[in-house]
Amino acid sequence: MKQIIAMTVIGASLAGCANLNLGGLGTGNAIPDAVIDAPLGVATSELSPISRPEDGTPSVAQPVAGQSGSLGVTVASLGTPAQTGLWLKPPLVKAQQTGSVAYNGKTTRVLLIPIVGEATAGSRMSLQAFQALGAPLTDLVSVEVTG
Repeated sequence: MKQIIAMTVIGASLAGCANLNLGGLGTGNAIPDAVIDAPLGVATSELSPISRPEDGTPSVAQPVAGQSGSLGVTVASLGTPAQTGLWLKPPLVKAQQTGSVAYNGKTTRVLLIPIVGEATAGSRMSLQAFQALGAPLTDLVSVEVTG
């Protein structure tokens, strides 16, 4: 009987861990659809925070100019499958912004998330982006990145 009670307590304790963001595996790291659907040229991370003046009306956020046009070609591998959404982490961008990637004649819009590295270094791309482009998941694919 003591073993049943002990197992029940342990099971209930571990069930509560599913709501914690342990190691970045929770849904807290998912990229919201609103970010992917943002118009090209306006990256949501480059918007200044909305401040509220003393009268309570919000001020309008002003976009910071991002990189645009062709940013180059990068070799992409499959990124973390737990991080959902359409994204690419290339060393080709300096700030997070929306853009597009092309592979074998197919193009899809993605969120470009900068990573540290040489411009010739590889990139990581989301599972959903691989699927949208029809790229093989087990290969390293060369994609054209446009900002």
